[in-house]
Amino acid sequence: MAIKPLEKKNNSGIFFKLIFLITLIATGIILDRFFLNKTKDIPSVLGKTEEFKQETIDQIENTVKNNDLIAESLKKTEAIGGEILGQSTNLVTDMAQKASSMASDLIYQTTIGKLVEQIDKLPIDQQERVREQICR
Repeated sequence: MAIKPLEKKNNSGIFFKLIFLITLIATGIILDRFFLNKTKDIPSVLGKTEEFKQETIDQIENTVKNNDLIAESLKKTEAIGGEILGQSTNLVTDMAQKASSMASDLIYQTTIGKLVEQIDKLPIDQQERVREQICR
């Protein structure tokens, strides 16, 4: 029986894939740099964006600041927000009280209520002894 030498793997496929990948990335970078300067001249889908001058921005700010309608709207919004907050606080408080009441009723019915039912099933003389022991 003869021992065969190990076959060498052909790495040329990996070499070509690596060169193709590097070429693809380099082409993308070059095209991006070349066409990046050209796209500034092309208007956007909705049209060219208009740059506002600082004077125009200041006028708009002054108009908004000096407008009584906006000030009144803010006051009304604060009042409505306070009212909503008050009502929601009352609702949460009521729900908490109802949940507490329901929990105490449930605890009474499942614990003390069952005990009272069992005491009521006892003969009268034993019921009185249990009541005396409880009332101490």
